[in-house]
Amino acid sequence: MRELERIKTEIDLIAYAAIYGYTEFDRHKSTQACVILRRFGDNGKIGVSRTSDGRWLCFDFRQDSGGSILDFVMREKRCNLGEARKELAQRSNRRASFLSPTAIHQSPQPKRHDQRRVVREYAATCEIKYKHAYLESRRIMVGIVTNHRFIGVVRADRRNNLCFPYFNFSGIAGVERRNHNFKGYSKGGSKGLWHSKLEGNDQKIILFESPIDALSYACLYPNIIRHTRFFATGGQISKQQWPLIGGMIKKANRAKMQIVLAFDNDQGGRKYIQEFQRRFPKAHFELDLPPVQGRDWNDQLNK
Repeated sequence: MRELERIKTEIDLIAYAAIYGYTEFDRHKSTQACVILRRFGDNGKIGVSRTSDGRWLCFDFRQDSGGSILDFVMREKRCNLGEARKELAQRSNRRASFLSPTAIHQSPQPKRHDQRRVVREYAATCEIKYKHAYLESRRIMVGIVTNHRFIGVVRADRRNNLCFPYFNFSGIAGVERRNHNFKGYSKGGSKGLWHSKLEGNDQKIILFESPIDALSYACLYPNIIRHTRFFATGGQISKQQWPLIGGMIKKANRAKMQIVLAFDNDQGGRKYIQEFQRRFPKAHFELDLPPVQGRDWNDQLNK
């Protein structure tokens, strides 16, 4: 066990991934906490990050799966744990120095949750009362954003970035910021769920991949807003979010509310549906995907 933990913490996964052709650093998609690497030839794409205790993690976007450096090797070589362990033991003392010139980067920093910083960041935002250029570019009407259902959960910062607060069991978990050619998340934040205002007489919950999709859906079907709760995962669902989702489903079942999965109409959206059905076999989910293959709900609004 000690050897496995050493492998997971001491071997630089960014340098090691270069052995398997991941040499192109995506400067635009990478953040301080996650380095995005690409591989020419088969459009491979991985995200590399580190936990607060120093373990390296890797997520394969094409296979929609992640894990430690051991999992990375097992996926790449299609081998078992013992073979991956042997492979890493042989290479652990070698230095991979053949990264592409475009792969100049900093090692990802372990992400640490800073609740006070997140609260201050959210407190510095303000309500959107009039026009917002980014919303207009996505054809989302300001009347939807100022509806009582979305008051407090669609805001703007001093740079006029659109801001979406995400929540966990402790309260505010982080703030997603969106604008033209820009997307960011609170540096001290953790994963949570974005959601609209919750009311006692609600009859339905609809879960989306992003708040933009939720607002787009509300624009398309404004008559449902009055009795519907809107939730969003913010993209890839993390292990921190599944307990939150489980709690949401439990409360919905207790209140006999409909639960609708309204993910993107693509391979990723269908994988989410399968995962929900696997994790919550006793729950009943209705499906409502955009009618055209490859589209999300904002695409549908802008068709």
